Amino acid sequence: MIAGHVYSQAPRCGECGGRALLIEEAAQALVKESLGRLVARRCTQEDGWHVHDPATET
Repeated sequence: MIAGHVYSQAPRCGECGGRALLIEEAAQALVKESLGRLVARRCTQEDGWHVHDPATET
């Protein structure tokens, strides 16, 4: 699976609950745009990155 550049068009990671699988630059851009409310982390199952909201997710 190739990580996407755009969140809405990114492939979904079956191993990580269907999260969008992004390239690192796209994930970091979302973190920046959210003013740090989102956090980016490398996917442990696929070659890509996920973003999540630590305030609402564990």
